[in-house]
Amino acid sequence: MKQTHIYIVGAGAIGKALAVFLKRENKQVSLVRGSADNIPPTEDTIRVIDTDESFQEKITTTTFSNLTSINGIVLITTKTFANEKIAKKLKEKDGDFSIVLLQNGLNIERAFENFDEVYRCVLFSTSQVTNDNEVTFKAVTASPIGKIKGNDCNLNCIIEQINTSNFCFSSENNIQKLVWTKVIANCAFNSICPLLETDNGIFHRSPEAAKLAKIIIKECIAIAQTQGIELNADSLEENLMLISQRSDGQLISTYVDLLNKRKTEIESLNLEIANIANKMNKAEFVTNTRLLGELIKLKSELY
Repeated sequence: MKQTHIYIVGAGAIGKALAVFLKRENKQVSLVRGSADNIPPTEDTIRVIDTDESFQEKITTTTFSNLTSINGIVLITTKTFANEKIAKKLKEKDGDFSIVLLQNGLNIERAFENFDEVYRCVLFSTSQVTNDNEVTFKAVTASPIGKIKGNDCNLNCIIEQINTSNFCFSSENNIQKLVWTKVIANCAFNSICPLLETDNGIFHRSPEAAKLAKIIIKECIAIAQTQGIELNADSLEENLMLISQRSDGQLISTYVDLLNKRKTEIESLNLEIANIANKMNKAEFVTNTRLLGELIKLKSELY
């Protein structure tokens, strides 16, 4: 297959890790800063620590203002609140490209509704920035990608182009069910952990924290059902406890954002579920989910 250029929008931990893995396999890849412009392109040596191995590659980092046209695959790894601005920048560019969202959250694809090809990925990997141009990376399993707008043939081509031996992707027909499954877990982790100012392991260490997480799960499942998504509470609770055990000692991204006085993604998690509930006249279904989300939002504004 003829190689296509891969543009990774977002020079954070996931973007940097994926750029290095793609470059290692001789793919044409560039990192594009999502929030900055009018900065000359640079060649940065980025190091990725992956379990027992480490890799480094020179990666071109640029901005939208340096790109006259875009042809290839655009992978978006920024925080979800940047999507409106990114969609506007992409709309201004000539070319032919597919968009893949490597982000968490509900309805985050709305900003890209005017594009012809949009795909959604659910990430089953973690990555953290440890130093300038150094990140850690751990893959749990292949990250599934499904269609929002597009076709199976193009989806399979995209997966073939962006798949690497360290950062793997797979095709998924029912991507929205997986999106909801991960979002519901995130609604618990990204609200309870930061408010308690603790790490992800709290749920398997504290029965009271686990009890609150189960309340959030049940509330979110009720709203998922109104959207035609059938989920099993026992399965989601077991998954939450497994994640808590495996990530004991790690800080959830929202807590890290609060500690660094950065905006959080809570509006695409707890507060988006609350918005859906309001539209369905079922606001009373998600009282706790909404309250925890509003507390996170308030906490971020106070910082």
